[in-house]
Amino acid sequence: MADCAAHAHKDQELLDASEKWAKGRLNADQLIASAQVEALLALAAAVSRREGSSGLSVDELK
Repeated sequence: MADCAAHAHKDQELLDASEKWAKGRLNADQLIASAQVEALLALAAAVSRREGSSGLSVDELK
């Protein structure tokens, strides 16, 4: 549940960022960087859940 709340919060931040960009407060590069960070955070959360469910640590996967 905490992951869902975190993603919802990040989604809201992205929506706010896109609104600011639309108003000229952020340039396209800043909006893209914000979206890339969100994608990396989502990937890290997915990998973390997968590792937690399989019982493997990050070191064991290397």
